[in-house]
Amino acid sequence: MTSEREEREGDKKATVSTRGGRGKEQRGSALTRVAKIVEIVGTSDKSWEDAAMVAVEEARKTIRGIRGIKVKDMTARIDPASGRIVEYRTSVNLSFGVLDDDDD
Repeated sequence: MTSEREEREGDKKATVSTRGGRGKEQRGSALTRVAKIVEIVGTSDKSWEDAAMVAVEEARKTIRGIRGIKVKDMTARIDPASGRIVEYRTSVNLSFGVLDDDDD
């Protein structure tokens, strides 16, 4: 199933064409994949950057084709006795392509 519509915004015009069923979109000659985004939280006792890496490494165990991340939030747990950070937490959105039967 293919649908097309024209969108106008001021003097700009865009034609949007979508193909149903396979999770792909055709625009001109370029094939665009559909991406899925999931949120995951990584923790580390070293840094927020390390916590983000932990999140990606853990996600790679079950998710193939991770294309990028967006850091949503960074928090930390503080030791009340010392006032020091004891755990860094980084919440990230992971994006990865939706696979076809053809991609296996």
